Amino acid sequence: MTKGLIGVIVPVYKVEKYIAECIESILAQTYTKFLLILVDDGTPDGAGKICDEYAKKDPRITVIHQQNAGVTRARARGVEEADDCEFITFVDSDDTLPKSALQTLHQAMKSDIEFVFTDTVLDFFPRIETDRLPAVKFQELMFKEKVASAPWGKLFRRELFDHSTFDIPREIVMGEDMIMNMRLSGKCKNDLAVIHTSVYNYNMHPENISRNFKDTAQHEYLFYSCIEDFMEAQNKCIIERLLKKWEGNYGYSHKRPRWYGTEIHKILLRDIEKYNYPIGKLEYSLLTTTNPLKRLVLSVIRKQRKKRHARKQLQN
Repeated sequence: MTKGLIGVIVPVYKVEKYIAECIESILAQTYTKFLLILVDDGTPDGAGKICDEYAKKDPRITVIHQQNAGVTRARARGVEEADDCEFITFVDSDDTLPKSALQTLHQAMKSDIEFVFTDTVLDFFPRIETDRLPAVKFQELMFKEKVASAPWGKLFRRELFDHSTFDIPREIVMGEDMIMNMRLSGKCKNDLAVIHTSVYNYNMHPENISRNFKDTAQHEYLFYSCIEDFMEAQNKCIIERLLKKWEGNYGYSHKRPRWYGTEIHKILLRDIEKYNYPIGKLEYSLLTTTNPLKRLVLSVIRKQRKKRHARKQLQN
């Protein structure tokens, strides 16, 4: 292992328009002790050739070409290649880094720290009022969408990674980042370090997977199966997440829920009972009935209650 060496891992797929700017931003870092690993995940456009051209110019760049296997396998392959690195960070190939990003992350990686993350991404997340955070609290904030669950904007010790880190079904295309971060943070012996400086430039564009993703009960079931080990510590957050997903799929409307009777629906009902989760009788009835008339009455009552609650909050 080379002390201080950061492995910067970039999965590459269908990013011909963005990859050059991404690479340039990494090469321009004020912290220069890094290995840039570009994993061409069978991209059908010219992005792979662009990577090869850059590798000819800078010895810090390694390009790996592989058959398309998905972003999780691409990251795993990059980590394997970075076996001489002390630290690992990830960058999406359509994003860029501020010049001081690696320097800022490395400075926060003290001798007793294994995992560094930023609480600032485009000012979207609220500031965390501490410089250290227990792993269990970080996981809770991810579920509550108050810190980024993405792999970027973070620095990890290479030793945290093992065969289980990326043991994630390829069918999971939304949330695989959170699973990785749950597993890595779960291995930390000490608190995580929080930095309050932006170390990442996220590029919003029409091709972002988050803009095109359509959730399904099967996808949510696969996701749950990967985080089930954290259920004892995070049961409230996980149930709240499932209820939010349920509501987004007509769960509290008069329509028959699309997820009714699926495995994830059964798990939700089981865990509400098992962990004595505080849910209202009205909401629970909407979780368990398919009778159209009953659902219509219950959904109308629920909407009226929410309106009254909103008016009270405005008055206060």
